[in-house]
Amino acid sequence: MISTLNRYIMKEQIVPVILCLVGVTFVLVTGRLLQLTRYIFTSSFTMIDIVELMGLAMPKLMLFAFPMALLLGVLLAFLRMNSDNEIIALRAAGISFTQLMPSVFALSFLITAISFYNAVYVIPHANKAFDYKLKSLARAGLPILLREGTFITAIPGLTFFFRSVSPAELAIRGVFVQDQRQENVRATIIAEKARIVYQRDVNYLTFKISNGVITRVAENLQNAQAVSFKSYDLTLSLDELFNPPERHSKPRREMTLTELLEVMRQPPGGDKDVSYALEFHIRLAFPASCVFLGLMGAPLGAMFFRRGRMSGITCGIAVFLIYYVVFTAGRGLGENHLLPPFLAIWLPNILCLLVMGYIWSKVHSETPYKMPSFITHLRSEWKPGKKSAEKKRC
Repeated sequence: MISTLNRYIMKEQIVPVILCLVGVTFVLVTGRLLQLTRYIFTSSFTMIDIVELMGLAMPKLMLFAFPMALLLGVLLAFLRMNSDNEIIALRAAGISFTQLMPSVFALSFLITAISFYNAVYVIPHANKAFDYKLKSLARAGLPILLREGTFITAIPGLTFFFRSVSPAELAIRGVFVQDQRQENVRATIIAEKARIVYQRDVNYLTFKISNGVITRVAENLQNAQAVSFKSYDLTLSLDELFNPPERHSKPRREMTLTELLEVMRQPPGGDKDVSYALEFHIRLAFPASCVFLGLMGAPLGAMFFRRGRMSGITCGIAVFLIYYVVFTAGRGLGENHLLPPFLAIWLPNILCLLVMGYIWSKVHSETPYKMPSFITHLRSEWKPGKKSAEKKRC
């Protein structure tokens, strides 16, 4: 009977989890498209290019989609069973709530295994292919960025303005360039004309600027320098433009777990860079969160009845938002060396484990949730009836 029950509950969970996975993935893909709008609307992207970029970005997005979809899917399954009194019927038949855990754990473990494989093996290669595709599209579309009469801010740290542009000859007249790539220094170039030297198979773009002035001003406005020139070459690296520089030759988002571990074991030079340790633990902590959040969804769904369906869904979304807020805060504390990388990234999972164990025990024993004494005191103090009675006495 137990095996039949577990198969039934497993089937009840699969459909909501798949639907939630599709919905969450759609939201994340939409957000990713919004991040790429500066490239999409300033370059010659085709629909095929956008679909390919989204496909390459999907493994990274799925790392965040799996935990939320599993939490909401399991919650919806148990919310439906509870609203139809199936859980009450099971308890009447002598089946405790904890006997339903194997089916929930089996599905959570399956999603965790898929997420772990995605984080360890798929994401590094997908990130590398995504960066290569984005840079190749940007390289092919850079001449289109050279629009006349418009401030161009598509390239991080640089602002261009050209009075007139000849795309066929790659010639520019009336050049204004503001360079803020160096900290505490702002450089401005104003020149009569420029010419672009650019090859598609080379990773560099050169502006050969003629007859102009370079002005450098410190951020504190105490030091300034102006130099006139007849010829000046402004060389830009596409790797530098479209990816922030890394201390190591290979970006950490493209590293495997083994490569990240090797970097973590190297003696730090100067200020220790913890970003590699944080990336290492993120690749492990997010797949593991599927188990904790999946197991948390079952008792959360059993807490709400038919009239509280929307409350249950809202509660599930709130749980994941709290998880993500704690994760973001922990990562920030880790980046600022206020917490060790392990604790900074695994703190949300530790809290989920504690909360999950607490609510499972409460639902299993069918005991009410007691509010803290200070909340009970505040509720008694702010009751409307008590306020009106006090006003009448006055």
